[in-house]
Amino acid sequence: MTRKPSPLQWFLLWCMAITSCHGAFGSHAVTLNAHTETAIRLLPEHFELLLDQSVNQTPDDVAARWSAGEFTPATDLNLGLQRSGAWARLELNNTMDQPRAVVLSHLYAPTDLVVIRQPRPDGSWHERRGGDLQTTTGNERSRTPSFLLQLPAQSATPIYLFVQTRSNLNFDMSIYAPNAYNRAEQTLALIYGALFGAVLISAFYLVLSATMVRSRLALILGTYLALYATYVGFLMGYVQYILPDALMPYTNQLHVLSLALLMHQGTRFYRAFLDLSHTAPIADKLVAGLQWLALGLAFVLDLPPPLAGLLSLVVVIIGPLLTTGLAIRLWYRNVKQAGIFTLGWVVAPVAAALGTLRVNGLLPNADWLLHLPAIGLLMTLACFSYAVLRRFSQERELVFVDPLTGLLNRRGLDARAAVEFERRERFSIPLTLLVLDIDHFKVVNDTHGHGVGDQILQALGDCLTRVSRELDLVARLGGEEFAILCVQTDLRSATVLAERLRRAVGALHVAGQRFTISIGVAPVRDSDRSIWDTLVRADSLMYQAKHEGRNRVVAAGHIA
Repeated sequence: MTRKPSPLQWFLLWCMAITSCHGAFGSHAVTLNAHTETAIRLLPEHFELLLDQSVNQTPDDVAARWSAGEFTPATDLNLGLQRSGAWARLELNNTMDQPRAVVLSHLYAPTDLVVIRQPRPDGSWHERRGGDLQTTTGNERSRTPSFLLQLPAQSATPIYLFVQTRSNLNFDMSIYAPNAYNRAEQTLALIYGALFGAVLISAFYLVLSATMVRSRLALILGTYLALYATYVGFLMGYVQYILPDALMPYTNQLHVLSLALLMHQGTRFYRAFLDLSHTAPIADKLVAGLQWLALGLAFVLDLPPPLAGLLSLVVVIIGPLLTTGLAIRLWYRNVKQAGIFTLGWVVAPVAAALGTLRVNGLLPNADWLLHLPAIGLLMTLACFSYAVLRRFSQERELVFVDPLTGLLNRRGLDARAAVEFERRERFSIPLTLLVLDIDHFKVVNDTHGHGVGDQILQALGDCLTRVSRELDLVARLGGEEFAILCVQTDLRSATVLAERLRRAVGALHVAGQRFTISIGVAPVRDSDRSIWDTLVRADSLMYQAKHEGRNRVVAAGHIA
């Protein structure tokens, strides 16, 4: 009885069918003419391949093997994780009546070795090498292995290529006119330079903020952004510009290490930002396992292929898709800032999953796939930085705001009043302080409970905000005691405001209860160094109002 393929097998067969659609049943020469001034993306139909990891064959031996028919037409340029090498042959036809210079560029930066052999007119071969195992391409490093080729007039030039790597083996290449190649590289350098610069500034700011306000979340995000930029830098070939020569042979290992650390730190940030230990405790244990399993990616190039494939499947495909689904669920449950987090998170897992399929040869190479991690980095930078800075702002507000009434607390009043005191000293602006207290508030709490007491405090806070002006500073000092610093207000005007407040509060009904307030009014004197000097006098006047019978206003001195 024939077994039906499993869903995973169907999926892999579907991916292989898509990639096979890019093949051809023969190789065709690349024709260059006077109109070829931009890039030509090479297709499978332009190549014939020979899977043979021996780079030491002589050029004549390789040419002989092609003549003997050992090369086969390419069906796909992405050969996946081969951990070996392959030869390829293509033919460049220059139909012009003059020699032509072109740049042949290998488009996948993390490649160990690219060897190019071109016949000379005298029958000898011109060989050049590039890639991470070679510290130079020509006289200087380039972002990707790129070679300047001189093609004789009216010629058909065979080119033999050898590519070897421990990572993704592919022949994804383009041919450029030299000026077009320079323009393309300069454009990419400007775009990625701006992206890396923004990440560097943001990461530095986050780490600095983490040390100043002792924010663990900011430190994790700063490290995550730095690792993400490092991973993208390896992928696009920019880190290779700054690596010492001694480390160049280990570029693939360092690239994979950056991916492992990125996945580990990203999952760590995920858990910290969404506070999974409280919002989803069971899921937190699963995500914690993925976080530590991600470090195993650092050794994926040395693991047996089946085990390496399984580890990549779990960490780089299944894990990110699960965390994305969980983030969407938390967003649906209205978990704080889960929405902005999901927007910043979703591109990176999709890029990781598609990138893993591409590296394993299950998806063809495409420019948008190569640049998708950079798009994910940009989304991560924008959304996560905004979310963390917004959280900073909210936490900073909590330090200065009373959580029950939404008014300033003592610390907030002190900070804001210091600014007004400085303005008063410079511009002689009058300031007057009102201190008020709810009459018989303890009786209300004891009789009706603290729930009703809290409703009264909230209603009073709303009333004070509504009756006072926007520029006045309204604060809850603690318990049932409140204060209003009246800006640009003299004693007479502040007393009028106090009476208006007293009457407005007396008209309130909260949970079936009425209540009154007693208010003391004191102007800020030249000798007052801070609001607390004024508050001592206003507080004394407020207690005087209570002793005189409550539900009244007592102002300092005689009001002219």
